[in-house]
Amino acid sequence: MIGKHIKGKSFRGLLNYLFGKDGARQIGGNMEGTNPRELAAEFGISRRLNPKVNRAVYHASLSLAHNESLDDDTWDEIAQKYLQAMGFDMNQYVVVRHTDRTHEHIHIAASRIQLDGTTVSDSWDDRRSEAVIRKLEQEYNLQSVQPSWEKDKHSPTTGERRQLARTGEESVRVRLQRCLRRALPTLDQATHDHPTMPELIERAQEQGVNVRVGYTRTGIVKGISYQLDGVAFSGTHLGKAYTFPGLQKHRGVNYNPKRDDKRIQKLMEQAVENPTPAVPSKQDDKRRKKLMEQTVEHPTPAVTQTNSLPIPEPTNWEQIRLNLSQQYNLPNSLLTELYEKGWLYASQTGQAIFVERTLDDLPTLAKQLELTGDFTAIPLNSERTKNGSFWIATDATVKRAVLLSDPIEVLSVIALESTVDKEKRKPTLYWSVGDSQQIPLEFLRALDTVVIAFKDNEKVEDLIAEILAELPQAKQVSPGKVGWNGMLTLSKQQPKQSRIADSQGWEL
Repeated sequence: MIGKHIKGKSFRGLLNYLFGKDGARQIGGNMEGTNPRELAAEFGISRRLNPKVNRAVYHASLSLAHNESLDDDTWDEIAQKYLQAMGFDMNQYVVVRHTDRTHEHIHIAASRIQLDGTTVSDSWDDRRSEAVIRKLEQEYNLQSVQPSWEKDKHSPTTGERRQLARTGEESVRVRLQRCLRRALPTLDQATHDHPTMPELIERAQEQGVNVRVGYTRTGIVKGISYQLDGVAFSGTHLGKAYTFPGLQKHRGVNYNPKRDDKRIQKLMEQAVENPTPAVPSKQDDKRRKKLMEQTVEHPTPAVTQTNSLPIPEPTNWEQIRLNLSQQYNLPNSLLTELYEKGWLYASQTGQAIFVERTLDDLPTLAKQLELTGDFTAIPLNSERTKNGSFWIATDATVKRAVLLSDPIEVLSVIALESTVDKEKRKPTLYWSVGDSQQIPLEFLRALDTVVIAFKDNEKVEDLIAEILAELPQAKQVSPGKVGWNGMLTLSKQQPKQSRIADSQGWEL
């Protein structure tokens, strides 16, 4: 199934188009009108609820492959599920079926203004739409169509697939594509920062990828290539989105010769001498295995572990607690309770260790807080039968879930929300998410309220789209680049605002 959607300003203009096609018929919706004039008047009701919204019109089309067919009721059902997953759960809409082409398709006209006056977010709606369509294809056994963003890169060849099956190792080309996608979100994700060409090259170098830009004798760019593990590929061999003009046309990379060429030349002179592999080497695996075989001789009572990484050191705890309190403004009472329960402790090297676990309280992973503020994942000795997370619930009976980026963000939001009267707070599960495998979908589907509250949203748009496709009730909020911890710090610096309570009965 293929889906397209746009936003516009004129309900009447869109409706005239939809109903003006030969054979067009209205097959669904939640409105009383049966013609463009009546429906436009009804849409005017929601427009008046929020007249500041400039593009209030949402127009989506869904098309089947040439050899597929659905009845009107099924099409209407698909339209409802599509809209709900896209966040249109309190909106006016109408579904019109067209027969003017060889493939079956429908059009959906909807108001982006909900009946409570709020507006449906259009953040990452292209990715969200593709994820919803993939799910609908599976549910209704429809032919799957390659997502639009995947057409810009070359798929693995037959030989590369055989190599993966035979050795378990991807080819350099495939690893290079993956490495570039990780380093450069503009390549395979919708981007909001539109980096310059030098910025893009710097990001690639940070991932161990050398980038070479070729120039003609007259100083005109003639191509771009990428090198990983001593093997180089031209942009053409990786896919059209990786060519020099493709980076600009398809991924919004900004290039100005007068501004950028000297910087590009300088970056190429600083090429990475020993590129970091996109996947761990066998030597790295042996080193990690050897480390995991170490035994903790004197584990702290707060962390009942054996043969785990890293080794707990109780004498370092007070310094860790002080650092977390001063650097991140986290409540001492919350830190102390986490330590007593064994979910936060100090390592021998004086670093804070956060323990991930399943909802059944089975430890799965340790997250080590680095000096940079980033986290390093370290497997624990326990058998990881399920994916876990660093999480806290404020009551035994959860009615609300908030999905966050990392343990510091989890504790920051808890601290911020602790200023709200406890009787007014919903029992909440605060759950940190690194990838889609960590999300307890079955548990979350039973909740009426799920809040996606990641920081740096532009870096996790694929993950957000997956969550929204699986959890139609989910809503997005964003703390911006400052993050929730930044907001917590600002709240502490403003004494007139509610002070973070010194003592809370944190239920876990």
